[in-house]
Amino acid sequence: MTVTVVSTGGTIASTPDSGGDASPQLTGEDLVSAVPELADVAEIDTEEFSNVPSAHFTIEQMGALARFLTELDDDPDVDGIVVTQGTDVLEESAYFVDLCYRGETPVVFTGAMRNPSLPSADGPANLLASVRAATDEHASGRVLVAFNDRVHAAREVTKTNSMNLDTFRSPEFGPLGVIDESRVTWRRTPESPDPDLAVEYDDLTNDVYAAFVTADVAPEHLAPARESDALCLATTGAGHIPPKIVPELESVVENGVPIVATTRCPEGRLARDTYGFRGSERTLQELGCYYGDLNLQKTRIRTIVGLAAGRLDDVFERPGE
Repeated sequence: MTVTVVSTGGTIASTPDSGGDASPQLTGEDLVSAVPELADVAEIDTEEFSNVPSAHFTIEQMGALARFLTELDDDPDVDGIVVTQGTDVLEESAYFVDLCYRGETPVVFTGAMRNPSLPSADGPANLLASVRAATDEHASGRVLVAFNDRVHAAREVTKTNSMNLDTFRSPEFGPLGVIDESRVTWRRTPESPDPDLAVEYDDLTNDVYAAFVTADVAPEHLAPARESDALCLATTGAGHIPPKIVPELESVVENGVPIVATTRCPEGRLARDTYGFRGSERTLQELGCYYGDLNLQKTRIRTIVGLAAGRLDDVFERPGE
């Protein structure tokens, strides 16, 4: 089997410069050559997509990456794809690809929390685990994240710790499987409500405003959303907001800006008919809010892709209608 490793940069590709600060410098070939055990799993090809810190990765680059992976899927000689990336926005890139990619060749994202110059660098083990996952028959047609010997659905995984090696978790439902020695042990099949989307990549926008609702948040903090393409709002609890921001949200809606609401809690979804006070889920529905079921950063990605596909009504539910 042949696996193509697509490198984009990040900690896994970083080495210290003369001042001791790490930055992405290693190529895909460098990463592969550091893990000789890969040759026992598959024949490895490499492709250099970019070499940037994860926080520099743009929506435009996510679109280009999704297109590039689709081209690799069209190559009959490619049996699996591994994407190496920095961890800061890895969950967003992986989910973007998950929404846009319709290939049968499995795509597995991975990275590292410790760069290769540090003790117990985790990049080599994560790369090996990802190649194992990408060559497993149960991975066909999926976009996955493999990290610390766990295999996650791209839709469900999130970075939970800023520095710990065991940072990538699927909080509510858990991983799909684990790497045991040279085997992938699967224990769950994910169910995704996301529709198939034909995305117009030229229509991608990064002008989607994202905001957390915090205690007694000032209404003027949301004012910039009036001029955006959409507002993604992480509400408290099951869909609750301070009543003082409702007039500002009404102004957003009057400006023709769609609002996508989700919860700021790491697990759970928005309520539909439990509370009726001003600022409750009933207010969200009166505003015509769409309902999301993912964290704020992924809700924003889903909104961006839905707008580019012209199918926001298919991507999200709108309980108020």
